Amino acid sequence: MVENNQKVEYSMPRQCGLYPPPPIEYINARALALVFQCVPNMKKYYLPPELVSIESSLDTLIILEYPNTSIGPYNEAILLLSCTYQYKPGVYVYSIYVDDDVALAAGREIWGIPKKMAEINLSKIKKNKINGTVTRKGKIIFDISAEIMDTEPGLNPKDMFESLPFYNLKLIPDVADNTKPALRQLTETSIKIDKVHTQNGALANYLKSQQSQYDLSHEVLKDAVKDLGGFYAEYDFILPNGKILE
Repeated sequence: MVENNQKVEYSMPRQCGLYPPPPIEYINARALALVFQCVPNMKKYYLPPELVSIESSLDTLIILEYPNTSIGPYNEAILLLSCTYQYKPGVYVYSIYVDDDVALAAGREIWGIPKKMAEINLSKIKKNKINGTVTRKGKIIFDISAEIMDTEPGLNPKDMFESLPFYNLKLIPDVADNTKPALRQLTETSIKIDKVHTQNGALANYLKSQQSQYDLSHEVLKDAVKDLGGFYAEYDFILPNGKILE
């Protein structure tokens, strides 16, 4: 009989859990982040009522490659909206995509991160140019291109990632009642960067998004100001447990 590799009833399936408990370690992650600015008064329609939009602020799209993590390699793309919770600045994970089932289930079930499956690609840097694409159900959710600068980024990736908590709304449906979730939690999570290997400024060539009946990322990006720069970084980090705010 194969020994059960899950020693406690932590995650489903009970007999052999899909993922381990946090912390999750990431080695040699690559990230291309482009900042944009949403149309005024638009974000409030997409934030949970507990969060307040920060108007005229910078929002962020990040495409990431994780070649080595404690749950296996995968890629990810995140659309973040700047906001506050009880006057504490942070970012709301508006949409996020991964290409691995372990990352999908762990993100949703532990932290309440609203992950969906997609095809994700972040190219290697060639002649200071880098491209990233995210495709879901035949629609190009994100298509970005940027020039990697020889200078340090105006936004420090370590300060940005560590100083701004990630807010998520964790919803678990009720098996018997479709009128309300069985569990609703506003959560907060912060990552810890161990080491930054390289960081450079990035100048956006373009940031495009197709309209899709399966996603609303296009609604946020279509009229946004998109030529505000960004950064490219390679780094190691740890994703720990989060905490429940409400």
